[in-house]
Amino acid sequence: MAGFWLVYRRWQRDRLVSTAAWTVGVVITVVATAAFYPSLSGLSGDSAGSSAAMSSLLGLGQGIDPTSPLGYLWIALYANVYPWMLMALGVVLGVAAIAGDEDTGTLEYLLSKPVTRSTVVLARYLGMVTILGLVAAVSGLSLVVSYPMFGLDDDVTTTAPDGATVTSAGATATDAFNGTLSSFAVAVGLAGFAFLLGAVLGRKGPALGIATGAGIGGYVFYTLSNLTGSLEPLTWISPWRWYVADAMLVKGLTWNVVLPFGTALAGLALGWWGFVRRDLRNP
Repeated sequence: MAGFWLVYRRWQRDRLVSTAAWTVGVVITVVATAAFYPSLSGLSGDSAGSSAAMSSLLGLGQGIDPTSPLGYLWIALYANVYPWMLMALGVVLGVAAIAGDEDTGTLEYLLSKPVTRSTVVLARYLGMVTILGLVAAVSGLSLVVSYPMFGLDDDVTTTAPDGATVTSAGATATDAFNGTLSSFAVAVGLAGFAFLLGAVLGRKGPALGIATGAGIGGYVFYTLSNLTGSLEPLTWISPWRWYVADAMLVKGLTWNVVLPFGTALAGLALGWWGFVRRDLRNP
């Protein structure tokens, strides 16, 4: 057990600077997006979502008002930018966990010490999830802190074309938790796949390319299928189907949020199985 925590802490320490940089970058993006709400909240719902296809793609065709605090945060941040940032970090961490050190030869040095391959796999995987979770938690908290600064926690009343008025509730800490957790779920699922590739292939370049392609490909496949209506029954293979449809930032958590965690655990199990049964590759 001591060897496990030694490997875990060392990997965390080696990534202290990069973790801080990622955290600051994501926080700045989140707060900067929130800061634009006062200037954009006055747009009409029609101008904010004039394209029916685009509205459907962003989950706006289900009673989500893009001029409300939650609607704005969804369309400007949580429907695209925020999960993509976490997914990018997840791919980087997942590939680096095994393949990164194997490429440089430092993994061979680590395994020459009294630690098993299983210990390294579990410690690095936990380290990956820890860093990803830390960045998600800090950025989600920064959004909550920025609510009162930009009026995101205020109720908003809008007038429909027929003269009816609708009052939308302001954003709450629970909303931020729901949205951040669902984004983290998508990211950790892709991170688990990247970890699997790195553990099995032992090469950073191919693992990074395949994992990135899978992340982008899943989004493009969902987007094109949603816009054209073709192959729509197959969109279940993309996490974006439930992520956009459920819009958990706005509608609350659903059981679909656990699906990517299953993918992440499968990545751990298959990555461990492949890594302990192969020889290390020469750098």
